[in-house]
Amino acid sequence: MAIDKLGLEFTASLPETADAFNAAMDDYMLFAGEPVGLLLETAEVDPDFAMGYCFTGCLRLFGGVGPTHPRVSLELRAARARRGRVLPREQAHIDAFDTAATGEFSKAGRMWDDILQEYPYDMMAAKCAHESYFLVGEAWRLQKSAQDILPKWSDNMPYYGYLLGMGAFGLEEVGEYAEAEKMGRRAVEIEPRDGWAVHAVAHVMQMQGRCDENIEWLESTVDDWRDAVWLSGHLWWHLCLPLLEKEQFDRVFDIYDARMATCDEDMVTRLMDCTSMLWRLEEFGLDVGDRWEPLADKWLRHADEHAIAFTDAHFAMTMAASDRQRTLRRFNQSQHAYVEGEASTNGEIIGRIGKSLCEGVGAYRDEEFDTAADKIGPVIGDTWRIGGSNAQRDVFRLTLTNALLKAGRHAEACDFLEPLVAEGATPNLMRELAMAYDGLGRDADAEALRAEVVSGLN
Repeated sequence: MAIDKLGLEFTASLPETADAFNAAMDDYMLFAGEPVGLLLETAEVDPDFAMGYCFTGCLRLFGGVGPTHPRVSLELRAARARRGRVLPREQAHIDAFDTAATGEFSKAGRMWDDILQEYPYDMMAAKCAHESYFLVGEAWRLQKSAQDILPKWSDNMPYYGYLLGMGAFGLEEVGEYAEAEKMGRRAVEIEPRDGWAVHAVAHVMQMQGRCDENIEWLESTVDDWRDAVWLSGHLWWHLCLPLLEKEQFDRVFDIYDARMATCDEDMVTRLMDCTSMLWRLEEFGLDVGDRWEPLADKWLRHADEHAIAFTDAHFAMTMAASDRQRTLRRFNQSQHAYVEGEASTNGEIIGRIGKSLCEGVGAYRDEEFDTAADKIGPVIGDTWRIGGSNAQRDVFRLTLTNALLKAGRHAEACDFLEPLVAEGATPNLMRELAMAYDGLGRDADAEALRAEVVSGLN
């Protein structure tokens, strides 16, 4: 037996396995290092280390790799083969991994929450639940999962600051912005390298349209997160969002080229950041040059994975933007076959929401704006189900808005945007609503909004 940093036993036959597990968990908290490689190296020499295979497979799933990926299948088989000779807590982890690998991420998250009921200091279970709910957009579960166990922890325990960072992100996603920012800042005070907590505070500022503060926050913490190889690209993406609002486009291009486009083809979550950023830049009317081509090349190996609807939509966006029509048609056929043959919740979400988004972004790039609006509009209220954060999914709101405006459906655009501006008047939302007012001949209202944007950004 071995014991982790928080005093929990797990099955191992070699004394060094505990050190390897703890080091991998440290890397996971920091989004740094090579936790997958470390775990696999250890599992290959320790025949009883079932948690190594379980942890590795989960990391792949949470990184955006589909459940059908051969490495995930291999690691699931290895974990299952060892299930009968490990502790009940470890068996529960393997069962949750098995469930996640079928596309039932919400159910898997609840299974990890069940582990936390008995073992509230199981940080692997806490992180896995957090990631699972994120993949299916269940913000209320994501928020509750961390908040339920926080009172049982103390601030002198390993990973306490990271748990605060998780709690902060959950609070932000359910709209509890003041409490989220307070908790996120406290997490960063405890552990300055906690990129996820930095990220939670950046989310708050983005949703509240606090552009200058957001830029200052991310730039002031960059030395602590720049080496977080699995998250830094996403934090650079976050810095680009307020820079876009302030129309500092040269800086955005510089960040994209130097910090985002360098990701490799296995970093699916980072590929999505690249797709989203290029799409947004073009929606601002900017020429992105030949940047779509190398990005599309990296996406190709993921055409048939259908990990989650959020990933599928970004694949479709990339192929449509790079005018790879044959690849997009093959992808649509693959997606249809997956939906028809898959009985999981993931298959249902892709079939009911993801398919419409993929068709909508394809129509949008073909300048079939009415079709794009008619595809995206009916599902826009359900896009939380596809995974990702509120800020990430905003790209679909942006696409729907511009489809309506370009189709001349200004009244619909106005009806869509006015409640959003009332809820959180960011510069971009106000600019878009001003364009809708222009189309309706409401010149004074449009001018007032634009003046408000200028005043807020100066």
